[in-house]
Amino acid sequence: MNRKIDLYRGIKLIILTISISLCLFLFIGCSSSKDNEISLQSTNTKSNTSTFEQTNLTLTAVGDVMTHSPQLKAQYDSSTNTYSFDNNFKYIKEYIESSDLSIANLETTLAGDSIGYSSYPTFNTPDALADALKNTGFDIISTINNHTFDKGTLGFERTLKVLKDLGFDTVGTRSNVDDNDYIIKEVNGIKLGITSYSYGDIKNSNKYLNGIQISEDCKDKANVFSSTNVESAFNTINSTLSKLENTDMQIVILHWGNEYQRTPSDFQSKLAQMLCDEGVDIIIGSHPHVVQPVDTLKSSDGDNDTLVLYSLGNLISNQRREFLGSSYTEDGLMVTIDITKDSIDEEAYVSKVTCIPTWVNKYTSGSKLVYEVIPIEDEVTLNTMENLSQNKVEESYNNTSSLVNTSDIIHIVKNPFE
Repeated sequence: MNRKIDLYRGIKLIILTISISLCLFLFIGCSSSKDNEISLQSTNTKSNTSTFEQTNLTLTAVGDVMTHSPQLKAQYDSSTNTYSFDNNFKYIKEYIESSDLSIANLETTLAGDSIGYSSYPTFNTPDALADALKNTGFDIISTINNHTFDKGTLGFERTLKVLKDLGFDTVGTRSNVDDNDYIIKEVNGIKLGITSYSYGDIKNSNKYLNGIQISEDCKDKANVFSSTNVESAFNTINSTLSKLENTDMQIVILHWGNEYQRTPSDFQSKLAQMLCDEGVDIIIGSHPHVVQPVDTLKSSDGDNDTLVLYSLGNLISNQRREFLGSSYTEDGLMVTIDITKDSIDEEAYVSKVTCIPTWVNKYTSGSKLVYEVIPIEDEVTLNTMENLSQNKVEESYNNTSSLVNTSDIIHIVKNPFE
């Protein structure tokens, strides 16, 4: 009897053990399957997310930075015998600082005070101008233009030294013949190849800027193309572009065109198309001292689009309506270019272009002139500025906005007075 009970209990225990084991097996199996499913879903989600990853950078470009004699007097402090240009750029500082990279064209030399400061026709400006550009947040200075050799070898070499000592990247001229005639800047995983060239006269292997022959020591350190032959100009620039093939975007800064003309010359149009056909992504223009159109070009084979800023006008100068009979030289354009790179095809492209018109406000405070670059964007800010003519500012906005060919990617800030 006891053995039967024990046997019965034993059989029940075995059946119970088998049942429990089976349930555990099924539970664990289901759990593992569910975990695997969650893990797989998680992996797929991560994979899909990485598919749409992008990196971005912003590049801001402005026009000519010039200093004429009235500006030199305005920025001089007789009590300390020093110069300061910081106030010129205080209203654009936030725009420049917020950009990943920013470029300006320095259309003067920094030859030092030993030979005296001067303006047109041969420029020499205090080093304090470079300090102000640095304080404003600029990163890259184009040093090649028709005034690069205004003060000879001294001005050529000292300008570079002052800028480099301040930490600027410079492009267009170089300290040594063997130095690169371009720069490469990598930001957020996007590699930009940048070069800068100026028109000039080339005769019998000699180069001339502003009618001045560049010395033997400097001529091969200056990026100059022929102003009379567009094919020759293209070939000269293309010799540098061939070194930028492993970059994500190719950017060419050009000092070109006709002064005070708001329409690109045939030379500009032809050269721009040739550079577009070669694969250049962005062209940034200066020299006319007035704003010229912002537009995009399509390459002849349809494979490349090029953003062309034919001329950004003057960022700052004393070229005024009262001297030249035109207000267009008071206008400038500050352009911020958004560049995007996709993780799938590793291609970089211009995703957005924001154009902000600027105007040089000149007025008298006390006994001194004041020069300020005004971004024409926010009405509230504009209304708080001193000695500002709304009529002139609105005129300037209209002058510039008429030259911006808006599109899916090119935008101009809204007229703040509407």
